[in-house]
Amino acid sequence: MKRLFAVIVLTGFMILSLGHDVFAGEIDLLLQKLVEKGILSAGEAQTIKTETQEQVKKEISQGKYSSLPQWVQTIKMKGDFRLRYQLDHAKKLPNNSQSPREDQHRARIRLRLGTEAKVNDKLKVGVGICTGGTTDPRSTNQTLGGSWTKKSIVLDYAYAEYAPKPWVTLLGGKFQRPLWEPGDLIWDTDITPEGAAAQFTYKLSPETDFFANAGVLIIGEAATYEADPVMYALQTGFNQKLFDSKVKIKGAFSFYDFTGVTNKALTASSGTNTNTTGTAAGLLLKDFKNITPALEIGITEPFKAIGLNIPYLAFFGEYVQNIATNVKERGTGFMGGFKFGAEKVEKWADWQFGYNYAMLGKDAILDILPDSDRYGGWTGMRSHEAKFDFGLGKNTWLGFDAYYGWRLPGSFAYAASGDARGTQTRPATCVQVDWNLKW
Repeated sequence: MKRLFAVIVLTGFMILSLGHDVFAGEIDLLLQKLVEKGILSAGEAQTIKTETQEQVKKEISQGKYSSLPQWVQTIKMKGDFRLRYQLDHAKKLPNNSQSPREDQHRARIRLRLGTEAKVNDKLKVGVGICTGGTTDPRSTNQTLGGSWTKKSIVLDYAYAEYAPKPWVTLLGGKFQRPLWEPGDLIWDTDITPEGAAAQFTYKLSPETDFFANAGVLIIGEAATYEADPVMYALQTGFNQKLFDSKVKIKGAFSFYDFTGVTNKALTASSGTNTNTTGTAAGLLLKDFKNITPALEIGITEPFKAIGLNIPYLAFFGEYVQNIATNVKERGTGFMGGFKFGAEKVEKWADWQFGYNYAMLGKDAILDILPDSDRYGGWTGMRSHEAKFDFGLGKNTWLGFDAYYGWRLPGSFAYAASGDARGTQTRPATCVQVDWNLKW
């Protein structure tokens, strides 16, 4: 009865406060008075305070809390921080200063902050900032040093999202990649493309759904009356669950058409596609039209029958081919790999190990896209990658990542001139140790 009376009093207090801010201190003061008068015990007061806070949180999440504007109540924040040690080592070649460098030790940080707000039930806006620079779309790292100079913060993404129906989402602006890929053979995970995209989903049954993604992604702006560099992307795929969801299969087929890139020098290019030399060096000589099939198969408790406690096992692979008419060789690439352990590293002692092997021909894909950690983001290379993550607690984990790669002989311009360096594979190793935190 006393508790019911207190709840009625507190509810009345909140009603009288509609249109004004209800401060936590005022609620605390009211509960304290009720305890002093013997109406509530200290434990009952704490219980009511907790229940009131939970109710307010629930109303805010649903956009129903009358003391705050609805757009404020629907804002969602997220972020992550990473502290990294990185070692890059590559075989030294005579008269060659090209990246990757022979030996380099670096301490690096990455910070990303994002927010998302609902304009109405069908429209929302997202904005994100991160460490990094404005000249490298494939990295959000900041290297420590430089006599403790300040580090730059840049715009990572800014987009509007419209969902007129539950099965379609339209995007415009600068956004996170709208296309699925099981690895990072083609897309560096830090790239946030710009333009417009559409995503469609169709659920055929609880176990089967189909999806399609399409995008018109602006790469650059031509300085003359020539066509602007643009990427047109179309992807179709499916998700399938089998054996009471113990097996999950995801597959997709993608088509990329790059227009306006031939005879252009693109920002952030690694310079490893076939390009011009001499006074007009760096202009792309090949066209790019890519087909990319990809597949991932995940199995829950794959070795339970033999008593081995491995929560998850997955195999994945993808293939890329440049089908442009002026690309006759060095236009294919592939990746194959596996991972096992926890499906996601989320708490103490969760772990996951993964491995993949990748190859990219010189003109398999536009060289502004591949993972920047795999042999410097070059095309014309082969690479092994091994990765191990270990959970330190909720939302924090250690990561160990090692790459060993080498370039394909004859993949670079000086090979055609007979320079001996054209036959060198120049093996390179990249080792990264990360402490990750997210919220």
